[in-house]
Amino acid sequence: MFRFLTMQQNRFWKLLGLASLVLLSSAKTNAEPLVRMQTDFGDFFINLTPQQAPLTVENFLTYVNSGAYDDSFFHRNPRTGGDPLSRFVLQGGEAFWPQGSTGFFSIPENPPVVNEFNVSNTRGTVAMAKLDGDPNSATNNFFINLIDNGANLDNQNGGFTVFGTVDEAGLEIIDTIAALPVGSDITVGFTDIPSNTGIAFTALTSRNDVVIINSAEEFTTVAPPAAAILPASRSVSVNQDATGFVSITNGGTETAASCSMALSTEIAADFFYRQTNPLNNEAFGRNNPQVDIPANQSASFVFTITPTEPLDPTNITFEFRCGNATATAALVRGVNTFDLTASNSPLADVVALAGTEESNGINDIPLSVRSGAFVVATFNLGAQEDITVAADTGDANLPLDLFVCPTDAATGLCLEGQGPTLSVTRTMATNETGTFAVFAQLREGANSVAFDPTNNRAFVRFTNSAGALRGSTSVALRTTP
Repeated sequence: MFRFLTMQQNRFWKLLGLASLVLLSSAKTNAEPLVRMQTDFGDFFINLTPQQAPLTVENFLTYVNSGAYDDSFFHRNPRTGGDPLSRFVLQGGEAFWPQGSTGFFSIPENPPVVNEFNVSNTRGTVAMAKLDGDPNSATNNFFINLIDNGANLDNQNGGFTVFGTVDEAGLEIIDTIAALPVGSDITVGFTDIPSNTGIAFTALTSRNDVVIINSAEEFTTVAPPAAAILPASRSVSVNQDATGFVSITNGGTETAASCSMALSTEIAADFFYRQTNPLNNEAFGRNNPQVDIPANQSASFVFTITPTEPLDPTNITFEFRCGNATATAALVRGVNTFDLTASNSPLADVVALAGTEESNGINDIPLSVRSGAFVVATFNLGAQEDITVAADTGDANLPLDLFVCPTDAATGLCLEGQGPTLSVTRTMATNETGTFAVFAQLREGANSVAFDPTNNRAFVRFTNSAGALRGSTSVALRTTP
């Protein structure tokens, strides 16, 4: 399968690039800065609010951009009411522990910042710590509110200045860290220190004892990424891996940070992904990475879904996100969704790849002839079944008809005596390849199809005798002069 996909991947990358430009062209960004903090538990972002606390944001960014928070650690996760499971803040910014060092060091303090309290300390907000009895004493220590602390912290010491908010995905990381057992080192005045190892301690003896913030870095907001998947469909047995390739594209002018993918559709299945080399599809690195994508570039991945129970044909959706993007990638059926079927018995698994004349994923229909064509190559990775091949336009009501025919792979011509029809049925054996031509014919001379790759598409579907989906692919449609 991997070799087969590699031979076709240039068409895939070109289609992805075009879809990315279209999906990103209307996206807007805002000017608010963000800070990413990377931990071994995952990355989280703080959305800063300089319009609400300009001096405090400037103070915080001074520490960030000087590298002061790199290799720092969370040193305080206090309990409330003596309950070992009850946490109200997670605090950092006091000390750092360089790699290879036998001990930690205090982060040098800059001059304190004037208190700018005006936003409540609700869950997920980030505020500055300060000395008791001195509202204007905040320097390097910051904390994340794990619960709504407004009734308490808004009314103490002039109120604690909120200057940002942790993103929703990042709060899951923070909650994981806050749920760790805590240790203490009273010789340095630290208590309730989250234990990276999950084992409480009475003295800090190793860098591995603490939850390290590996790096803190400022980012600007970027537009949502775009994503594409190849192939569009798989049909496997229960407990068999269904694999696919993904590319996530950043069409902006700034780096998209901590980009990732996750299943959105709830199914009984195991899921993971790895980054790949787009030149040979070889995977590398750890599972489920968060990847930075430079401006106007893409990152490629291979994912694996292993169904643990039978699954009727289901359109699987994913969340493609980057931590500093304004939204997740727009979902486009046939471009970045994945039709999946799982069965207790063997079934056909038709991997289908479409190719257009310009290898750009667009089937052009010249108005002068009112007809356009594209080709589809197939490979059956599963069991032998009788398969019907037909094309449609999905939910779009377009003024055209679609016809298919089996072709000679060498010439690309319809097989003799098997001209274009609404559907073609043939037996597909295990490991059998096949090629087809698909024709889009305008019904009237005055008809046209706007260039809208999200909606105006031709879907080629491969179904068995019971009408169950065994494979699919698609291209965008448009009319040209």
